[in-house]
Amino acid sequence: MIVESGNSLQETKRRNRILIKNKIFRMEHALRNEIARELGLTLPTITNSINEMIREGLVITEPLSQESRNKNSGRRPLAVAFRREAAYAIGIELGPYYSRAILVNLRGEAVESVTNPKASESYGKMLSELENLVEHFLHRIDRDQLIGIGIGVPGFVDTDRGRIRYTFREDWNGKTLGEDLGRRFSVPVSVDNNTRLRATGYEMLLREERPGMFAYFFVSRGIACPILMNDLVLSGDSAGAGELGQTVLLSFDQKGRKRAVTTDQLASESALFELCRREMAEGRLAALRKRLDAGEELTMRLILELQMGGDQEIDALIDGCIHGQALAMANVVNLLNPNAVVVDAYMMTWKTNRERLVAYAREHFFGMNEKDVEIRFREYDSYDGALGAALGCIQKNFLNI
Repeated sequence: MIVESGNSLQETKRRNRILIKNKIFRMEHALRNEIARELGLTLPTITNSINEMIREGLVITEPLSQESRNKNSGRRPLAVAFRREAAYAIGIELGPYYSRAILVNLRGEAVESVTNPKASESYGKMLSELENLVEHFLHRIDRDQLIGIGIGVPGFVDTDRGRIRYTFREDWNGKTLGEDLGRRFSVPVSVDNNTRLRATGYEMLLREERPGMFAYFFVSRGIACPILMNDLVLSGDSAGAGELGQTVLLSFDQKGRKRAVTTDQLASESALFELCRREMAEGRLAALRKRLDAGEELTMRLILELQMGGDQEIDALIDGCIHGQALAMANVVNLLNPNAVVVDAYMMTWKTNRERLVAYAREHFFGMNEKDVEIRFREYDSYDGALGAALGCIQKNFLNI
């Protein structure tokens, strides 16, 4: 097909603008000449596109701080950045323990965040809860400033339709959450797997050198591990998270007999909770039993507190889970050879657990992977899932158009 030169020029301009917007968002100090160098575009092309966005009220110029300036530079250079109040996005993670919501500005900075109890098992009630969360944030901004809402859900999602294909909350399955919430607020609503969104958010906020390919190892109620390559999450049409927790490992029972178990059954937070309940039923874990009898809930926070306080029985249970996580991570590394593995887990907020995971995993890395694959730990933040949902919304509804 022959394309007229005018149309071709406009399409090139549009694509360049997308590249430039993404570069501005991901650079700590976005200078025109550095954007041109990294994208392989001419400086006039960069300048013209940025000036257009300045006129539209999307971009502003800011002088670099003294410590950020190149010592050899002359006059103080001007960086470009998105105007914070130009637009906002709402992100919500419907996690297994809580619902977290966040309002972010166009730079991906948090404006306000809210935590609610875990969402209702009833789809209708859950939808009403979401509407209340969104309304809460809309009191802070003008509605026309909202570019979209991102929702993260555990399980499998049809991202094109915003339909929940499968999650552990059975009444949600088959529901078109994106359409239902979108009709209520007349803005784009994106629905995706919550771990995929966590991985996307992590990549978008990286200010250091980006690995070409990395695995995002997330431990919660279950274990998931999506793969990112060149800023894209690799996934099939079902948009799952890379359900690593459903991979099968070989284990041994107390009598030494072999048994096939999933990684979730061996190494997830759910597995740890079940182990604690079983041990208490057999008269062990006295310190944990005492805390629960006093009215506390069985949570990772409580378990980790006891481990860090020197409870050897709890420590042994957590150590077993970390061994299982290490085996699962080694399988991912040996199969896919990523440049890095990023670990996101509340269990890893204690340095000792991090050191154990690294040591156990590297025992099973094959060949050069033992030295070449970097293991990074993301500082745990309970709002990372909601933040990823909001950032994914900015990516889809602003940066990529």
